[in-house]
Amino acid sequence: MKFKLLISVFLIISIFSGCADKSAFRVFSKDKLYEEAISNTKKGEILSSLENKAIIIATYLNKMNKNYEKKYADGEYFFVRVFIDNDFDESSRAGLFNPKYHIYLNENEPVEIKELSMEDELAKSMPLVKKWYRIYLVKFSKTESQTLKLIFKSDDYGQIRLIFEKGE
Repeated sequence: MKFKLLISVFLIISIFSGCADKSAFRVFSKDKLYEEAISNTKKGEILSSLENKAIIIATYLNKMNKNYEKKYADGEYFFVRVFIDNDFDESSRAGLFNPKYHIYLNENEPVEIKELSMEDELAKSMPLVKKWYRIYLVKFSKTESQTLKLIFKSDDYGQIRLIFEKGE
């Protein structure tokens, strides 16, 4: 009796585990672009006394797909979402334009920072876009380094490093 019960339990477990889908993207993915964006996205937080002072979420665009490789071939491009606690209200001094916060790629300043609206096509296709984030397309000079260190630095609270790999 115990032997039959043991075999029955083993068979049921093996049937259900053998049929399980191994990739979460098959169940939850919106589309191929969204899946690639999630795979190329990193998040970091600047903390002080266990309190969030700033949040940065960056997606490395150059690596995402062939269309993006061509579109962004003249530099290293990131889709960046930023939240800064007690940030300025006016766009010209808030987010990545806040004079107390700086962004670098491998120690180099950006070539261009363009603030985007929530209605921008790029913003609509990216994950983790919320109304409380300021969103940007950030361009850096092209680099030969295979490791990209995106540094988000606060004059008052330290810095966070997000590491991206250029290789396939």
